[in-house]
Amino acid sequence: MHQKKPEAGDYLDLLEKNLLFKGFHKEELEQFLTCHDGHIKSYEKGHTIGSEGEPIEGVGIVLAGAVSVSKDNPQGERLIMARLHEGDVFGEVAVYTGTIWTATVMSEVPSIVLFLKREKLLDQGDPCEGCLKFRLNMLQLVAKKALSLNVKLEILAMRTLRKKVLKYLLLEWKKTKENPLDLPFNREDMAEFLQVARPALSRELSLLKEEGLIHYKGKRFILMDVERIQQELYS
Repeated sequence: MHQKKPEAGDYLDLLEKNLLFKGFHKEELEQFLTCHDGHIKSYEKGHTIGSEGEPIEGVGIVLAGAVSVSKDNPQGERLIMARLHEGDVFGEVAVYTGTIWTATVMSEVPSIVLFLKREKLLDQGDPCEGCLKFRLNMLQLVAKKALSLNVKLEILAMRTLRKKVLKYLLLEWKKTKENPLDLPFNREDMAEFLQVARPALSRELSLLKEEGLIHYKGKRFILMDVERIQQELYS
């Protein structure tokens, strides 16, 4: 017996919760997906969804699984820019600024992605109410991502690895001001985010733990002395 091929309509409940479709009711969302050739693709682990420099298909929305967004530096090293999960969006800037992928997107596990075609999104014909809502939501999404990028640049601007780590942990703590913190990164991902070698990161975390500034186990961290951390960063 053949398994039913997934269709966009199978994910309406999930899509209604997505920022891109804020304010859409289900019937309006179905119509929008039809008008914009919303179609689903499934990918096995390690499959390239879009390669930097190749023609872009459209805006992608992760419906299941996880994908990475990366770029290669001049030394040929792969730098992970983001890891995306269910509900996350990619390609939104590239679609509106050019015709090619500006980074490489790859499935890290078996994944399902909804694509909205670039040509349809850029159609300047008489826009429906759904189109106007979508464009406003897209603007809000891009603004949020720009803010996240500024935060990352703020972290990377720290002069030492120690300060990069403390700045990152402090900013994560400020989101809720609660301990413990459940970080989104494992050690390898955290090292990639901070653009440092994993062994160096592990050494620095151990030193901070020995000094009583932090405690951690796996992805769970406790900031033992927030005031002292702030003084070290801003003095």
